[in-house]
Amino acid sequence: MNDYPGIISLFIACLEIVFFINLLIFSEKNSENKLIIFIIVLLFSYQIMEFIMCYFKNYSHLLVYFSFSIITFLPPFVLYLVLKIKKVQSKLALLIFLPAILLLFYYIFVITGFEITACNILFAAYEMPLGDLYGVVYYSPIIISIYLLSKMVLNPIYKEKKTNLLIMLWGLLLTFIPVALIIAMFPFLIDYVESFFCKAASLIAITLTIYAIRNSSKVSEDENE
Repeated sequence: MNDYPGIISLFIACLEIVFFINLLIFSEKNSENKLIIFIIVLLFSYQIMEFIMCYFKNYSHLLVYFSFSIITFLPPFVLYLVLKIKKVQSKLALLIFLPAILLLFYYIFVITGFEITACNILFAAYEMPLGDLYGVVYYSPIIISIYLLSKMVLNPIYKEKKTNLLIMLWGLLLTFIPVALIIAMFPFLIDYVESFFCKAASLIAITLTIYAIRNSSKVSEDENE
């Protein structure tokens, strides 16, 4: 299992590159889809960082901090996408990034607290300062996104986007719930939770790619007919 540490991360990164290329070619370049493309880039960047660290056994505190910085912005960007779909125009929506920014700023001063404690073919185990607080900052936007999408699916105002919203909602649910259940049943795996989630987030990449390809003015017109 340790002959090729991080190789699954490389495989997932390659898949996400394929999604990225498909979105560049086939998706309409509206504001929602551009944001989805950026989220796919975040997911790819984390996976390639984990592969580099594990495969080449480069456990630099700086590299671990950098990989965490990348993936820490995934949940607020997903929430920002949901707010954009809801047509929330207030600039106050940008405040959803503030907890992540403040936490990452603090982490600069305790960067030596970032460590990879184990790497295998599937996952990496991490240690970091204020792990419980990080969990709250990381998972809160995901839970809020699931809640908002659930409400939107049931709201007739979003009838035209219902199928797309369901695709996105299931992507988040199938990513978040299994990881949460695994950690609840096997709490000794808590050090692997970030790596677990980011592997599972390939489902988010898939569903967001489907959403973006379907998310065009032409599809909306067809569904209205």
